[in-house]
Amino acid sequence: VPLAKGIEIDPSLIRVPGEAIRGYRGAKAVDLAIVSRAPVPLDGAPTSEFVVFRGGEGLRDQVAIVVGKPDLSKPVSVRLHSACLTGDLFGSLKCDCGDQLRNTVRFMAEDEGGILLYLDQEGRGNGISNKIRAYKLQSQGYDTYDADEVLGFEADQRRFDFAAVMLKELGVGKVRLMTNNPEKIAALSQAGLEVISDHRVLGRPTAENVSYLAAKRDRAGHYIDLEGMLACSSKD
Repeated sequence: VPLAKGIEIDPSLIRVPGEAIRGYRGAKAVDLAIVSRAPVPLDGAPTSEFVVFRGGEGLRDQVAIVVGKPDLSKPVSVRLHSACLTGDLFGSLKCDCGDQLRNTVRFMAEDEGGILLYLDQEGRGNGISNKIRAYKLQSQGYDTYDADEVLGFEADQRRFDFAAVMLKELGVGKVRLMTNNPEKIAALSQAGLEVISDHRVLGRPTAENVSYLAAKRDRAGHYIDLEGMLACSSKD
């Protein structure tokens, strides 16, 4: 292996401990720093600030939206929201992500503030291109998890340990977590944050997303009362 002109090293002499290799991904994932922040008034939440973190796994930017003026000495309302281009931006009926995003921000603005982490983990960590490939398979009868498996992915490739680092950097120690996902609750607790309570974040059930919501409930253990949601929807 050439190091400089006329200097080489025998690759057989290079040794890396197995523990270092196994721990590399986790170590990089939590290596984050704030690179910019500014007030960004939002519809329904005019007092909001965007805080951009850089680093971590993949060196992608991650964004914290501080809604209102949450009291960091008390438990803070928090949501970990994985980016969903189709639902958040374009209003896709195949998921409940857009509703969850907007309902959360509205709730925080009306209830002592909070922090929403907008995480670059599209398609449960598989990326937008693979997400659309999975949508194609879903149109052929696969559920959301089977479609990812056909494409060679695990049920959920996201991680949330770096989200805890973001919250700690913002001065948060205790959270009221707004989620239906037990994995998020466990991840923040394991990372040393005190999860005081967890609260459901529900969107609208549609003909296009009922099977998706049922799969999240039945296969990933999400806390979704689908029957109750459908009953409420039928009354509207």
